[in-house]
Amino acid sequence: MNKKSILCLAPMFFFLAGCDGSSDDTRDTPVVLCLEIGEYACKTGATEPLYTFQWALNYADSYFKDYPDVFGGGLDLNVEPVHRQGIKGQGVRVMVVDSGVDLHHPDLAPNADFGMSHNLVTETSDPYPQKGSAHGTNVAGMIAAAQNGQGVMGIAPLATLGGVNFLESQGPAAMAAALGGADWSSRTDVFNASYGQTLFPSMYESDSDYITPILRALKNLRGGKGAVFLKAASNDFDHGRCGLAYAYYDCSNPSNDASGSREPNVITAAALNAFGQASSYSSAGSVMWASGMGGEYGSGGTYGEIANRPYSGPTIFSTDLRGCSAGYSRVGARTPFLAGQSRRNGVPDNPDCDYSYMNGTSAATPTLAGVAALVLSANPDLSWRDVRDILRLSARKVDPGYLQASPDPAGLIPYGALMSLETNQLLPEAGTKSDIHPGSTAVPIDLGWQINGAGNEHSNWYGFGVPDAARAVALAQDYRRNPQLSRQEDVKIPAFQNIAAWHQGAAVGPDAESLGVTPIEMPFPYRQVSVLGTWVAGDQQVDTVQLRLAGENVCLGSLGLAVKSPSGTVSLLKLPNDSLRFDGWSHFSHYGLSSVSFYGEPAQGDWQVYLLAANPDIPFDISVVEEDEDGQEVTRYSKPCLEHPSKTDYHFQVQARIVAQ
Repeated sequence: MNKKSILCLAPMFFFLAGCDGSSDDTRDTPVVLCLEIGEYACKTGATEPLYTFQWALNYADSYFKDYPDVFGGGLDLNVEPVHRQGIKGQGVRVMVVDSGVDLHHPDLAPNADFGMSHNLVTETSDPYPQKGSAHGTNVAGMIAAAQNGQGVMGIAPLATLGGVNFLESQGPAAMAAALGGADWSSRTDVFNASYGQTLFPSMYESDSDYITPILRALKNLRGGKGAVFLKAASNDFDHGRCGLAYAYYDCSNPSNDASGSREPNVITAAALNAFGQASSYSSAGSVMWASGMGGEYGSGGTYGEIANRPYSGPTIFSTDLRGCSAGYSRVGARTPFLAGQSRRNGVPDNPDCDYSYMNGTSAATPTLAGVAALVLSANPDLSWRDVRDILRLSARKVDPGYLQASPDPAGLIPYGALMSLETNQLLPEAGTKSDIHPGSTAVPIDLGWQINGAGNEHSNWYGFGVPDAARAVALAQDYRRNPQLSRQEDVKIPAFQNIAAWHQGAAVGPDAESLGVTPIEMPFPYRQVSVLGTWVAGDQQVDTVQLRLAGENVCLGSLGLAVKSPSGTVSLLKLPNDSLRFDGWSHFSHYGLSSVSFYGEPAQGDWQVYLLAANPDIPFDISVVEEDEDGQEVTRYSKPCLEHPSKTDYHFQVQARIVAQ
């Protein structure tokens, strides 16, 4: 699957200690100030026995470099120049909001703070998972596993680590407590949320939306500078709910995730594999901010070095629940390393099953959280907006030609293909934003890397790219020298503005008279592109553009939405024939969508919203195998959204707003 020189920009500082066992010949060595003391001062993770597998931290010297079937052409996060300065997350508190964390693990205990941890099931300060999931322990190690000469090393190995088993006891009160609303979580600087769902619609700023206020309250933490919140995009690109033999486009949408991705202060993370391309499962969408390292499935060979399936390759190595009877690493696991049976040079390297590996945007998110911790360690005065901006400014573009590639071995259909709105089929030719115009009957399923009106390059697959930790820390230090670069004030979130209201027959909607726009009676324009509406923005700079939809007797899964800015940038906020088509969603309210593709653009001028409406009369002849509550596999067949969608009385209304910088 083709979803593809590491930039080293470490600043010049004074070099005081012999870091990393370097030779005395320093003629060509940068002068670097070592900000760390102790046995591991200014040393890289090469001190740790499993570091060779941590390709996200050192790609060039990775164990996998000798296995071209699963590795090559990729990059890492460029953390080693930062570690050589002795910047390793000191002074930064990171909370792992997950399934629970084994803070007694020998690689986590040195950084663990039980005073900023909680178990929502046992009501104690030990967040050890009650249901045996190793997910949170893996996440924690990727961020802050200690540098102690054993196991792996985290990206921020001196950060203070807390955990909460939120996924074992979910609900409004639990979420509020986990995200800064309790004494034990209120001192957190960086929150990592490696969870979410993208296959179903969720309401945004409705009476029942308790999550948005909790997320906005994060901006009050850190003395008003705001906590940094990183969120996984989810793993649904190749879910199969769109009825395609190959996963050409993401039929889920990270904007569907009620747990965060639409809010401007949420940094949504995609996943990259060891080829420097989007991981085969990594969800895509217009809310994507940056890409971290997630890898593929790692199921071949001893450590994931053998290609044994279409999407093979190493994952992200980390800490696991201790012992061979719990966690991902356990007796009978699928590879010798996970089973505790691997040996290198005749020496067992995971005999107690204390280490394992994990893929997913769940892994990519903590790699970015680790970088965020390094950034705040270099400059604790940064606001949440500063950290978000620094991740963007330090990001590197990857896989520039992905639109022309194809998941089909024969290369029959590219990732940037047109989709027929009449037949719901993908066409062999690629599309562009010029195909999105009134009356068009085919639209592109991805627009690739686009340079917007502010000069920022963004992709629905990769966000603004892969952060370079050395560049990010250099920027943080620039902000420290020049505080005027910082933006401590909040973004401006106005009320939604009504853009359009359509209806047919008696179904005019409950708020038609108060919309501020005249409801238009007309048949719903399936099978074509239509202009939903235009709104005029004033003199401001764009942070995020958001839409909100409501409808009755409208096939939501058949609808795509695109927005065009006065600068000519076009963003695909939702694709037609997505996962909502499979489930037949036809009644919805406060359905929110969001895009950061316009970030930094001047807002002034006319904005247009386009409806990309596919054919709802064609049922999807697919099945999806899932597990029911008893763990038994069940097969689900899709159905048409409506009996006769083109003839049904309906109402449909659209709102929009610009969140300004």
